[in-house]
Amino acid sequence: MTHIFNHAFAKGCSSGGGRLELHHRHALAALPTGHPGEDAADRVSFAVAALAVTGVPPFNCFFSKFSIFTGGFEAARAEPLLMVLVVIAILESIGSFAWLFWIFSASVPGQPSEEVALATPLAPAMQVVLVVMAALTLVSGFFAAAWIG
Repeated sequence: MTHIFNHAFAKGCSSGGGRLELHHRHALAALPTGHPGEDAADRVSFAVAALAVTGVPPFNCFFSKFSIFTGGFEAARAEPLLMVLVVIAILESIGSFAWLFWIFSASVPGQPSEEVALATPLAPAMQVVLVVMAALTLVSGFFAAAWIG
């Protein structure tokens, strides 16, 4: 349950603004050079989201993924075939980190593409939302870790 909340906070960071929507369209298509926008909030929130979703400490999904993997290893002691699922989950986490690192490095640094440069700036309210989601992504893992024990 904590992983669902942690993942939701992290995904909220990555899907925040219209410029990020443009970024995702570009990143998943041809990966042109260009960051999500001129606003620091959308660039930072995308970086926070990428690190969180892939389970990098101290971001929130690290704590919930760690507890999932720990539980998986514990369950695999009684049922060895479950180890296959645990290994697949770990490999997926590593692959997801590599893919998001590639997307981030191919799309965030450098000059914005024409479409991104012509986009309207994020509204101040949206920037606040992105900052709050990034903050929740940083602290919610600690609350989940304390709650789990």
